Amino acid sequence: MRQRLGTLVRSATFRLLLRLLPIIAAVSIAYAFVSFHSTRDRITELTENDALRTSELIKSATHYGMLLHRKDEVHHTLRQLVKSPGVAGIRIYDKQGTIIFSANSEEIGRRVSPSAEACVDCHAKGLDRPAREPSHRFRQFRARDGSRVLGLINPIQNEPSCSTAACHAHRPEQTVLGVLDVQMSMDFMERAIGTTRIQLAWATVAMLAIVSLATAIFIHRVVRRPVQRICEGTERVAAGDFTASIEVETADEIGRLAEAFNRMTRDLGRAREEVQRWASELERRVAEKTEELSRVERHVAHVDKMSSLGKLAASVAHELNNPLAGILNYAKLIDRQLRLETLPEASREELAHFTELVQQESLRCGGIVRNLLAFARQSQVVRAQARLNAVVQASLMLIRHHLALNDVKLETELIEGDDTLTCDASQLEQALVALMINAVEAMKTTPTRVLGVTLGASGDKLDLRISDTGVGIPPEAMSHIFEPFFSTKEAEGGVGLGLAVVYGIMQSHGYTIEVESEPGKGTTFHLQLTRQPAGQG
Repeated sequence: MRQRLGTLVRSATFRLLLRLLPIIAAVSIAYAFVSFHSTRDRITELTENDALRTSELIKSATHYGMLLHRKDEVHHTLRQLVKSPGVAGIRIYDKQGTIIFSANSEEIGRRVSPSAEACVDCHAKGLDRPAREPSHRFRQFRARDGSRVLGLINPIQNEPSCSTAACHAHRPEQTVLGVLDVQMSMDFMERAIGTTRIQLAWATVAMLAIVSLATAIFIHRVVRRPVQRICEGTERVAAGDFTASIEVETADEIGRLAEAFNRMTRDLGRAREEVQRWASELERRVAEKTEELSRVERHVAHVDKMSSLGKLAASVAHELNNPLAGILNYAKLIDRQLRLETLPEASREELAHFTELVQQESLRCGGIVRNLLAFARQSQVVRAQARLNAVVQASLMLIRHHLALNDVKLETELIEGDDTLTCDASQLEQALVALMINAVEAMKTTPTRVLGVTLGASGDKLDLRISDTGVGIPPEAMSHIFEPFFSTKEAEGGVGLGLAVVYGIMQSHGYTIEVESEPGKGTTFHLQLTRQPAGQG
């Protein structure tokens, strides 16, 4: 139920109806407001007409009695008329504002001022004569009991029968002899207005509900249902069904939208077939190019390794001369001693020492050659657990003679704690050797030559910094140093593959490499290594 309610609230029908509802409500309320005021004005007008007719009736009923000056008859008539439904009071004032006749005998003889509520409308702004327009003779006020009363001041004109009567003749020039004040109760009118208000309120609510329901049905049939079909067709297309089609029922905008959707679906179906055909062809070509790039990448890495090996060859050859010369000399001494027929004890000990030196130097030469062969060997990528300290020391062993030939001081700081990580030790060693050789070559022209190798560990990350005191890297070249075939050593025959290969090895392991350099002061490469490479947990 809650899910259905949520779906209804999120629907376009509900939202559109929610936007139209204030307009419908405003129109309905405006209609009710106008109708109410029109009805109220009509009821008020009917009440005023009724008061005017009653006033004229009273004038007619009392005319003969006043003409003959029969006060008791006039009083009796007023007391009888005041009992009529809706009549709240009847008074007759003379010209001076004195009540001469009233349904309430206690009021007879009382004089009211022109500012009294019965006279103020007629004697407004200091006028001494009543207004002639009937609309100005009506007034509304509240009685002492709180009920609303409609008062009517009806002037009593001086007719010829009055001015010529012998009993109480008036001067002919006196146009108004007095006024008749008729007070009508407005309870019936207020009840009618209240009933009308309630009826209009219910009618407005009913009209609002009916119009809202009709609008909702209209929106559902004309908007929501066609849009829902388009949404269902869109979902089918999104799921890969390009055979989806929407039935066109109307020729309006939604019908044209459905036709456009059907054309789009057919076009998408044809396009998908074309894309699938090209995707198969592209996949085949990408596989071929990927294999080709892999071969080229392996070749480039091997070329870089051979380049580093060539740079090490001179120092290694020089280093091999010393142990080989020692081996040759000690071999000659041993040969000379062996030619002697008798050997004293001291000579035997010396000969044993020479033999030991020959073995040590031979092992030393063999170790140098083995390290070179291991470095030069093109092996498959194998990631296994290794110790970073050991990888760094093996790399330093390869370039130790290169450091000695170039008079470079080595400063190292290894990890004292856990230095294990999972990597391809051969590739990591190749990257470190390339960075160290670059550092040595950058210091050939500087008076101070220091190669710093600093290791650190922090959680699941290992830090490795290789710094030199060389010439540094120009700022304009910083963004290009890891690009293939970019080199700052063209004069020295650099091909620009070393750092590109280093960057590739770092990326393949999920490591990061950053460089800081200041021309004339040196360069620092910062390697951040994770204990587990990318893709392994």
